Amino acid sequence: MKPVEIAKNVWWLLNRSDSLLELNIYLLSYQSASRGWDHLLLDPGPEPLLEPLQKAIRPITGGLDKVTAILINHQDPDVVPNAHYIQRLNPGVQVIASEDTWRLIRFFGLNEKRFRAVESYRSSRVQMPGGQLLEFVPSPFCHFRGAMMYYDLASRTLFSGDLFGGLSHSQDLYATEASWEGIQAFHQLYMPSKEALQLAVTRIRNLSPRPEMIAPQHGSIIQGDLVPEFLYRMYNLDVGLDLLKHRELSDNYLGLANDILAELEAMRLIESVTGALGGWDRNKTFSKLFAIKQDRISGFKTDPASAVKTMIDILADHVGAEHAEQVRLTAIKYLNERDIPLYEVIAPEEEVLPDSFA
Repeated sequence: MKPVEIAKNVWWLLNRSDSLLELNIYLLSYQSASRGWDHLLLDPGPEPLLEPLQKAIRPITGGLDKVTAILINHQDPDVVPNAHYIQRLNPGVQVIASEDTWRLIRFFGLNEKRFRAVESYRSSRVQMPGGQLLEFVPSPFCHFRGAMMYYDLASRTLFSGDLFGGLSHSQDLYATEASWEGIQAFHQLYMPSKEALQLAVTRIRNLSPRPEMIAPQHGSIIQGDLVPEFLYRMYNLDVGLDLLKHRELSDNYLGLANDILAELEAMRLIESVTGALGGWDRNKTFSKLFAIKQDRISGFKTDPASAVKTMIDILADHVGAEHAEQVRLTAIKYLNERDIPLYEVIAPEEEVLPDSFA
């Protein structure tokens, strides 16, 4: 694909291939009467894209040596390396990034004297020679501590780095509803927590005017009605540590359930898991609660705590009033062993109140 002017003086330069993880490199061009053009390159990419980048930018600027500044979102090797080569072509090129990012990207051979930290701009904005405004929007831990988004107010385009990036199931430049699947998968793999995403999304929502286009480093460009819709979905997306916590929590309850069942079998209070649980289906809920494999519970089809609580009720009913208390005591034993609060599974026994104060 050839470079595409996605907004006035805002260019997508490259790249589209057969990769699931497409890279996007963007160019912002600002014109002033006194200085002519200032060209800002965003996240210039790895060395294999250097030659294609030179070819793509030449019709617009005259070449990479005409670039005024390079804006860096974070420190990854798919983002930074070409900044070093561009500085060799034009030693005056300024590199702009957060201080946290600079501590790592300087090892790519960048000139420290030509670096400026975004933290040095007191208003978190810079006014370009032509009067246009560029705003710096931190997105910490999305996915790096020092990640920095850049917002061009004139075009209302937010350059978001890895945030809102997606695995590409097509080579489409612009996102569609179908793009969400790849965006979700990418964030669940690379973003650390929902809390980090929520902070970033809140900052995006607080921008004034609000962005009309989100241009990520990976995947497709988001525009129109998909911007607020994908912001809403991102705010509510479980990723990274959230998913690990959910998985570990479920695994802990799964172990709890099978510990209880194994002990009740050893006590000969039940003959088999299938027999004890499968016969209790008065409310037609059994098949919705558990997955059973090789006479053990292999998974839950509902909230794990609720499923185990229901399982204990089923078992107490199955063994009858004579042994129901033993089911409860066995459950308490393994709840304590697995550090699961009793109240999550065991309902407190009803307190018998006196008839009067006498």
